[in-house]
Amino acid sequence: MIAYNARSVAIDRVLARHGVDAEVEATLRLVQEAKRFAVDRLGLKADRNYSRYVELEREYLVDVVSAAQPDSLTPHLWRFPFFGSFPYKGYYRREDALREVRRLERKGLDVWVRKVDAFSTLGFFSDPVYSFMSGYSPFDLASLIIHEQTHATLFVKDAVQFNEELATFMGWEGALAFLRERLGADSPEVREAVDHLADWRHFNEMLLALYGELDQAYRRASGTADASEARTAAVQAKGRLVAAFNRAVAREPFRTEAFARFEGIPANNAYILAVVNYNQDLDLFYRLRDLLGGDLRRTFAEVVETVGGKGDPKAALQQKVESLERGVAAEATP
Repeated sequence: MIAYNARSVAIDRVLARHGVDAEVEATLRLVQEAKRFAVDRLGLKADRNYSRYVELEREYLVDVVSAAQPDSLTPHLWRFPFFGSFPYKGYYRREDALREVRRLERKGLDVWVRKVDAFSTLGFFSDPVYSFMSGYSPFDLASLIIHEQTHATLFVKDAVQFNEELATFMGWEGALAFLRERLGADSPEVREAVDHLADWRHFNEMLLALYGELDQAYRRASGTADASEARTAAVQAKGRLVAAFNRAVAREPFRTEAFARFEGIPANNAYILAVVNYNQDLDLFYRLRDLLGGDLRRTFAEVVETVGGKGDPKAALQQKVESLERGVAAEATP
């Protein structure tokens, strides 16, 4: 990251150049608009993130490694000073990521590696825009900027899933709000983004159902007296359930082409946990938003205020949402 920052150039300087590539210019101007929207309309932190540009020869930023027990939904955790525990670890050099993969596989773990195009440094560095972001759809680019800026604004130590779910919610809904204001609610870009997001939310609902089925299967298998037999039963159940899930997704009538070439997810707990980590309790944030009249800025401010103390942030937010829902129900009672 330090090396990349050393090569970065202020976006204003890039835009002032004569003959700047049209696609790069459009990307950088959209980034500036999305960042202003995130700060002015959503209440996210005003800082120097995404004010600089880096030319890279690669198509993504880091390889992120996740791992889990093969017979239970138990993630492998990495511990970092000051930041707490994380169920993933990022590597800027792919060979380092693959070395970690081999180490974890020797331990018998399910391992998953994914390519990631942004990685928040939580304010320790100024996160730049990378050249491979040129050509992203307006929704994807705005969602990325708002997602990462949410991390830079609110980070709860040892609450990775809460942090990722909040950033996912703000990224998705913030990007839609930004595009509606910028292009109009009936624009083709907004309609496409709405349908695309609906498909992904539906896929995530199906994946969460699979997560529940796997959890039950693993618990049943763990009741087997012999540890080796228990692991074998769990792994076999995983294979059957994931195969059934893949067939169901392939038959599902999605709105867009997002899953037209769906080849199936792997029977890999690390993969499943990596996806679930971003959306298991997303509904909690949507419920809060609806209770607050759809106001995203107010929703984020309410989250910040609610989880400001010590303790489990998700439990605190759950309690807040249920309290508001009881209040609404009481008002509606004649």
